[in-house]
Amino acid sequence: MDSQFIGSVINALPLEHMIGGPLQAMIKAQVQASKAYADFLLSVCIKDGKAESVQFDYDETVVDDKGVIQGVMKKTMRIPLLAAISHPNISIEEGTIDFELEVSQSASSNSETNAEASLEASVGWGPFSVKITGRVSHKAQQTRSSDTRAKYSIHTQVKRQPPPEALMRVIDFLTDAATRPAVLPSEAEKLHTYTPTLTAAEKASA
Repeated sequence: MDSQFIGSVINALPLEHMIGGPLQAMIKAQVQASKAYADFLLSVCIKDGKAESVQFDYDETVVDDKGVIQGVMKKTMRIPLLAAISHPNISIEEGTIDFELEVSQSASSNSETNAEASLEASVGWGPFSVKITGRVSHKAQQTRSSDTRAKYSIHTQVKRQPPPEALMRVIDFLTDAATRPAVLPSEAEKLHTYTPTLTAAEKASA
């Protein structure tokens, strides 16, 4: 096989476009997916700087320490949308570019010689005559062929990812704030924890 011929075939391939083109397309696709996710957060889950939530009322049965029903208490619960819906966080996990080139050469030569002779003799009333005819042919053929086959495929694996770690902490904080409201301290606790501090002038006058 002619190595120069194979080298010319490989050098003629636009490898920088065949490899760089799909890579740039994957990067652009990832940028578009990230921008779409950011738009989703700012338009659906957050409005006017506040986290959107789903609010609903429900009744909770109140019982005493003996298990006797004392009544029904109405309560309200708010669930942040960030924690209630699926996040369209799409990420390109893997990109594969496969290129296979097959170059084959074949050469063949054929040589053929055909010889043909015929002898005719006839005897008649006249003089004896002999007629000889002959034919010789030669045919030579040499063929050389080359075949180039290429297979090019691009495989991209896309998967939905969970929200980023920083956003998960925000979701946990909002969920805790909605389900575990802060309890204000009682007046006794306020007086117990409050210790006034006197200045030097106040101490002297006292």
